[in-house]
Amino acid sequence: MNRRRRISQQWRRFLLGLCGAIAAVGLAVVGYSLSAMMTADSDPGGVAVPSGRDTAIAPQSSGLAGNCGSHSGGPKDNAIASFYGESAYPWTREIRWNCVYNINDFSGAAGDRFDQAQNAAVKNGGGVIYFPAGTYNFTEDIRLEDGIVIRGEDPPITDAKSDLYSPPSKLTFPKYEPQLSGSGTPNDTAFKKILPASETGNKTIGIVNLDINRGAIALKSDIDETRAENVIIFGDRSNNVAAPDPNIPDLSFQEPWQRYSYRFSTNIGVTARQNILVANNRINDNITDNYEQPGYKLLSRDKKSILTYEDGKKAVFHYGNHYGIVVNRGSKDGGFKGAATPDTEPGLFRKGIVIRDNWVYHTMRVAIHAAGEGLIIQNNQIRDEANKQWWLDPTGKREATGAVTLENRGIDWSGWNVIVDGNDYQVYRHTVGETGYMSVDGEGILIQECCGGTTVNGATITNNSGNAYIGLYKTRDIENVLIENNQINGSNIFVQADTNNAPFAMNDVKIINNEVGGSIIARGSSGGGNNLIRGNIGNGGNIKYSCSTVRVENNRGFEVEPCL
Repeated sequence: MNRRRRISQQWRRFLLGLCGAIAAVGLAVVGYSLSAMMTADSDPGGVAVPSGRDTAIAPQSSGLAGNCGSHSGGPKDNAIASFYGESAYPWTREIRWNCVYNINDFSGAAGDRFDQAQNAAVKNGGGVIYFPAGTYNFTEDIRLEDGIVIRGEDPPITDAKSDLYSPPSKLTFPKYEPQLSGSGTPNDTAFKKILPASETGNKTIGIVNLDINRGAIALKSDIDETRAENVIIFGDRSNNVAAPDPNIPDLSFQEPWQRYSYRFSTNIGVTARQNILVANNRINDNITDNYEQPGYKLLSRDKKSILTYEDGKKAVFHYGNHYGIVVNRGSKDGGFKGAATPDTEPGLFRKGIVIRDNWVYHTMRVAIHAAGEGLIIQNNQIRDEANKQWWLDPTGKREATGAVTLENRGIDWSGWNVIVDGNDYQVYRHTVGETGYMSVDGEGILIQECCGGTTVNGATITNNSGNAYIGLYKTRDIENVLIENNQINGSNIFVQADTNNAPFAMNDVKIINNEVGGSIIARGSSGGGNNLIRGNIGNGGNIKYSCSTVRVENNRGFEVEPCL
């Protein structure tokens, strides 16, 4: 009996111990699950680690802090939500803002540290590579992988349109040091870029609050084949960006050392299939690297003789003679189809494109060049140099003629349902050499049928102020346009559906309550209706219009010409 009782007590103790062990294991599993859930909830980007990915904690010497960020870390807020509000641009939440890899937690030169930080971030689902205040010298291009944002310390003054705007985190790239003899300085010693890692573009990437000197932001890929989306360029300062024209020198008559600033380069260039925000950036406020080229050889205007410019001021390699911001525009192999529609050029009608609150200085080409369905270009400030003079053709190979276009424009837009609102712009034409002619350009806000232009189906152009004209220029059919409350000093509002080849229609165009220093012209000769020019204030200009389709009433300060 006693033996049986002892055995029973032993079994009781064994069973109690087994139950306790099972309970401990269960609590551990529950605790791990709760911890994982809390970690996921704290990630505003909501980017989960894919199944099978290595999530082991790296050794301390790597600078990593588990599978999300590095030890020193940095700011973890959504920089766009902090600036524009929590409800603005919800797609920016896809970035893992809380996974911060501090560049100073890694070793080596700036490029090596960046590579280590990016590799760690990519391995663990993406995140932010943070550059605390300081200067970081890069010798080669930076290439951004999917899910990577590079971010600097928040600037003390947050408005990029302020003259005091200066992000404290500075990325510098090599300066081009020209040698005006022999073969010149090799191009690959400078002209570096921040690029997508993939030729087809990368997803959910960004560049935030960085002062970038001598490095172009070139997140571009083929407009039709791109896989890129969710791109942020915010709070950056960009200076001394250029590229050498690939066709200069022409060794049949030019010296091997000659260089020419490529007109199709850009400070900020982005291509994506949806969701691009280019906001609160400051471009070309401190250009320091222009250089003169005495002895520059070129062809005469008639291309029959070779000239030499002994005065280097006539052949300046200029870091402002190119585009400022280009989004889903630029060049395309084979060119764009004219007067494009979503069927003929779908790449010009991507959605979610916003360009706002930027300060852009440029001396040639277009300050803001963009396309999109529902494109927004808003509250940008564009500055230019008055009394400009230029001697060279855009190719850099011959003297400029009196009919040359240097494409001086403020905003060149295309797409449907576009908003261009609240922009303040300057545009000045060049005097062409010693001819006395002015360059054939000088548009303020423009859409045209060629070169990436589209038909017009929904456009709101309001509350802009500038010194150059608003033009919907020979775009074929024009539908549903409001041009209101703009102040155009000394220039025109010009709306024309007719092209050089045929008349076209114009419907639902309203040109109302603008202050116009020049004339108002509205023509669509093949028909249409519900078009109105009303309540505008002029300064001695004319109103010219198609009488069968346009109603004109209650305008002051204009001479109304007989309709056509």
